[in-house]
Parts: sequence; structure tokens; C-alpha cells
Amino acid sequence: MHNTVLTMKQCCSPLAGAGAVNNEKETSSAYRGNVRGMKLHNNSAHIATFQEMNLPDALLTALEKMNIQKPTPVQSQAIPASLDSSDVIAIAQTGSGKTLAFALSLLTTLQNKPKARALVLVPSREMAQQIYKVFLELCAEMPVSVCLAIGGTTGSKQANQLKKNPRLIIATPGRMNDHLLTNKLLLQNVEVVVLDEADRMLDMGFAPQLRAIQDTMRGQRQTMMFAASFAENVKEIAKIFMKPDVTLVRTDKAEAPVGTLEQKVIFIDRSLKNDRLLDELNATKGGVIVFTGNQESCEFIGRYLKEYGFKTDLIHGALSQGHRNRVIREFREEKIRIVVATDLLARGLDVPHVDHVINFDLPFQSEDFLHRIGRTARAGRDGQAITFITPSDFRMYRRIKSYLEGAQEIKINPNFAFIDRSKNGDHAKSTFSSKRSPDKSKRSPDFKKTSAPKKYSDSGKVGKKATEFDKPAKSYVKSAKSAKKINPLAGKSYASKKGGLSKKR
Repeated sequence: MHNTVLTMKQCCSPLAGAGAVNNEKETSSAYRGNVRGMKLHNNSAHIATFQEMNLPDALLTALEKMNIQKPTPVQSQAIPASLDSSDVIAIAQTGSGKTLAFALSLLTTLQNKPKARALVLVPSREMAQQIYKVFLELCAEMPVSVCLAIGGTTGSKQANQLKKNPRLIIATPGRMNDHLLTNKLLLQNVEVVVLDEADRMLDMGFAPQLRAIQDTMRGQRQTMMFAASFAENVKEIAKIFMKPDVTLVRTDKAEAPVGTLEQKVIFIDRSLKNDRLLDELNATKGGVIVFTGNQESCEFIGRYLKEYGFKTDLIHGALSQGHRNRVIREFREEKIRIVVATDLLARGLDVPHVDHVINFDLPFQSEDFLHRIGRTARAGRDGQAITFITPSDFRMYRRIKSYLEGAQEIKINPNFAFIDRSKNGDHAKSTFSSKRSPDKSKRSPDFKKTSAPKKYSDSGKVGKKATEFDKPAKSYVKSAKSAKKINPLAGKSYASKKGGLSKKR
């Protein structure tokens, strides 16, 4: 574990010579494209206990109530680095405690500066809600008002809260920018800005919103960026928000799966995936997240598992915020055992009882695969990730192969062979197979004759189908076919510039 001080002064200038990167060989190859032109200094110092970090007594009490006794590697490095007001980029594995790292530092700063305010930006609503709950626990005995500003909820209520100048704002970039359009003074006295999952911000098209937010802020401030990978897009955001001198905190094996994760790779024909999914689920205990490639596949698999009696529900971007909140709440409360999701849930979600992640479809970016499998084996717990690989998954399999080191490999067909369809992008098509008559032997042990309703409502009871998706969705539809009847855009995808891959989540 080490800290690296990055001097970004004139990092893009032609004056930055080779002498600025003498220590570049000491960094991993994954960083070489990002640190060129930056002056690096290694520092092995870190603090082993929370008590040595000069945190307020209220935070130490809160940590004790949360049964958190010892800092993780990223916390032991990032908290001391950020408490001296330095701009910080922290790169660490998923599930390594990045949220607590910036939360403790941020709240300590607000305690020491009574007039200061802070802004935390995250890419998704679900992440924002989860971080909001963590802050409420931490600052229960501190004079810090917290406001959550995300889409899918009443904007007027949020606007009224923001007018009261809360000390801490947790927001998605889009909703924060919407509020700033009507009141550019909402971020007065903001002295600390946190960008969580920074590598995802630009991927989701938030660059214009981030620049607009940056333009409204005045005065000196500290910026902290946290991510699981140090990709080029992290550097792009750093140029927008950060000072020339930046402290880089990177834990050992930052861009690799955690050591407590067991992985299994199943090489299988597309037509056999559905049956194999049932076999794997029947062999598991505990919470499971099944990741699919797009909304159409998510809808189909959600309905398919319901018909076999599994306690399951689904989440994707076309469903209402109320539906998404309910599913996550019931999943946390263990009322449902399996959540079928798109990559909307690939980042930030922390549910302790998730023991298994199943990649039914591969993601469209290799970084998303790392985040998917990071939903289990968190905070030192054990977990298992199962990945289905079909003959047409050749290109993406090559990209994620480094994350599968040591995985158990199973070939359903000994003659399995890849088909390189990179030229026409066929591997991006939905990979669920056609529905067949249910095989009773593969039903869940919890199966009941009444456990497979024909229609699903937002409350989980039998109800009418939603009539359109442009209104708040009260239900998810019975099948991909009926989804297209309800919304002509359902199941369609837009092509990316890199190979025409579907990105509907």
C-alpha cells in the first residue's frame, strides 16, 4: 500500500519532459497512460486506527455503534491525506470501504469549519440513497443537516430543502444541475466536493452537468475523487475539478477482484443458459443478483424465474423510482432472495447477505464486470461470482479474462469453441433463449402453485399491466413481447460508437 503525490502542473504542456516520469516504472502498467508528465513521489505512511486520525468524538461513537473497529487500507491512507485539505484521488477495490473513507474526512472538515458546506456527487439514484443513509448514521450526533437531491422524487420539496443551505448535499449530477438552473447560489460556501464512482460519470454522459456545477462554485475548495479503476475518464474529471497538486491513494491490487471471492466460469451454448441458471440458483443459498445485458433480457429472466417459484424481482432504468426503491428495500429485508438487474445495480450497492452474483449476460464494458462481481465478497466476507460465456462472447471474454484469474472453468460441451463475430457485433444481441414448457424438476424448493402470477404490480400483488412507460411505471410487464406493445421503444437499443453494442440498462 502506498500514497503517491501527483503534481499535475502543466501536465499536458509540451514542456513536461521525460524527467517528470522517472518513477513511472514503479507504477503498474495500467497507470502508464495516465501518469505521463506527472511528478510522482512514493510515501508508505498510513494510520492503523481511527483513534489516531483525530476524528471528532461523535464520529468515533458512531463507528462504535456501527461495529466498525478498524480502518480498511483505503481508509487508513485516504483519510489522513484528505484531512490536510489536499485534493485526493483514491483507487481501491469494490467493497473496500471507499464511502466511509470520504464520509469520515468530510464530516471532520465540517466539524472543524462551522461555516463550510460539502457536496457529494454520485452517478445513480440508488448509490445516492445508500450514501445518504450512511451519512445519517455517522452524523446522528453532529450539527450537520443533510439533503438528498435525486431524480424520481418531488423536485419542489428538494428545492425547499436546498434553500435552507444544508451543510451537506448528496446528489446526482443531473438533478443538482436542474436545481442550479433556477438558483445559482445553492452551492455558496461549498468547500468540499466528493465525486464517487468518478470513472462512471463521463461514461453516463455527465460531463456537461459536471462542468455547469463547477462553473457555479466560487472560492477555494477541496476535491476528492473515488473510483475502482484509474481510467482515462478519471483524469478528464480531474482536469475539471482538481488543483494542480493531487494526492493519489492506491491500495494493493486496486483493480482486481478481492481475495475472498470465489469465481466460476461456465462455457455454455446460448440455448442452454436458461436451464443452467435454474440449476445454479437451486444450488445456492443466500442473496443473489443476476445481471443481464439489457432491459429486455432483464424482463424475460425476471418473469422466467417467477414462473419457477423463485422469490425474485427485477430492476432496470425504465422502472419507476418507487418500484426500484421497493425492490432494494425488500432485498435488504430478505423478503426476496434474487434480484434480476441490468448494470444499473453494478456499482455502489452494498447488501451484506449477497452471497452470489451471476453474470447471465456479459456487460458492455470490462470495468462494469469488475463492479458487478464486487457486489459480493464485500468487507472481508466470502462470496461467489458465476459467469456464463457463450461462443459469441469472444471479444468481451478477452477483455475480462484478467479478472477471472484462478476461476474454476466448466465446459458444458467439451467441443465448445468461440465464434469471432466482432465485425458485426452479433454477441451484443439478447442471449436469453426462447421460452419452453417449465421443467418441474428445476423449480425452486419454495415453489407453490400460486407463486407464479400472470401479472405483476408494483406492490408485488396481482394487478393490471401498466399502460405506458412515459408515466411512473407501476409494474413491470409480463414479457419482452408485451413490453413492445406497451412501449414501442422497449427492447430496442441504441448503438455505441464502438461496435454497435446495446447499452439499454
